[in-house]
Amino acid sequence: MTNLKNHLKRVQVNGFKSIADLDLKMNPINILIGANGSGKSNFISLFSFLRHLSEGKLQTYIEKNGFANTFFHFGAKKTEVISLKLDVGDNGYHVDFVHGVANDTLVFQQEFCTFTGSLKAFQIKGKLGESGLLPDGEADSVHVRKYTREYLSQCRVYHFHDTSPTAAFKQAQKLSLNTYLLNDAANLGPFLYLLKQSYPANYQEILAAIQTVAPFFHDFYLVPQGQKGDESILLRWMHRDHDTPFSANQLSDGTARFICLATLFLQPEELRPNTIVLDEPELGLHPAALEVLAEIIEVTAKKTQVICSTQSVTFANFFEPKSFIVVDQKKGVSKFARLEKDQLQEWLEDYGMGDLWMKNLIGGRPEW
Repeated sequence: MTNLKNHLKRVQVNGFKSIADLDLKMNPINILIGANGSGKSNFISLFSFLRHLSEGKLQTYIEKNGFANTFFHFGAKKTEVISLKLDVGDNGYHVDFVHGVANDTLVFQQEFCTFTGSLKAFQIKGKLGESGLLPDGEADSVHVRKYTREYLSQCRVYHFHDTSPTAAFKQAQKLSLNTYLLNDAANLGPFLYLLKQSYPANYQEILAAIQTVAPFFHDFYLVPQGQKGDESILLRWMHRDHDTPFSANQLSDGTARFICLATLFLQPEELRPNTIVLDEPELGLHPAALEVLAEIIEVTAKKTQVICSTQSVTFANFFEPKSFIVVDQKKGVSKFARLEKDQLQEWLEDYGMGDLWMKNLIGGRPEW
């Protein structure tokens, strides 16, 4: 049974991008399925937004992503307030934003934390346009905000789309860059080196998973270079039939992505974030690899909450109805709905969830 103490139980969103009104209960596994442009990526981006907010980098994030007006549903003239509410275990967080017209910024209208057993809302107030969740923020209680901040620091959004020759994880990286796996796996080499040295059981589990989908793969070749204290490592690997190490550029895109995914999900629990958020993890993966990935996710979700989007029929077929959130868009408004297994029981005797989606029996298809 999943321990929900540090997991997201419920999310409520009003006026954020294409999400006009959302009230959604969250499960251990949450798979958003829907057409292109339905709003799946907007929901995923909410967690990047919140992560930057918790780190005191919200205004920079807003500027880099089109300034504040683009975050309001149909713009700030149409939507006056963006409201976000999270229930994490026994704790809650609520923030409202209005539009700062002069500089096209987000302005905190109100921000507070709650916890089960108390009717009081603990107001928090930040400085210089940032959140009151930060350590120097003003609050009724210096302790109540720490739970939300801790959750957001352990809720990470990952994307492994770039597998080109210039991808960061294919370049030499500082050996010391190994505290946690970065969101684009840029430090994959140093992180795997850490696992090999300090967590050999997890390292071997990662190798076994990779060999399941790439039987030619034998091991990583992880040899630090440079002066002690300033060493770097270049990700290389060994073929089972050759003694000379190969470059990471000699991996197919699908194999490279699967290596990143296997490392993310099979890393030690103490290093793994409490919530893993992914956008379309199935990209470039063979159906056999998707089956292995689905099995890994099912096991990982016993301890770690997983939120991801997909458009893969094959990938969706490996999961139960309770894991799905169907996303539709009508006239520019994203709608999110959980599925009831009882309503699908007759169909599930012959079809998987991906098949039912493909047959347009559960929604999540393009708007006509």
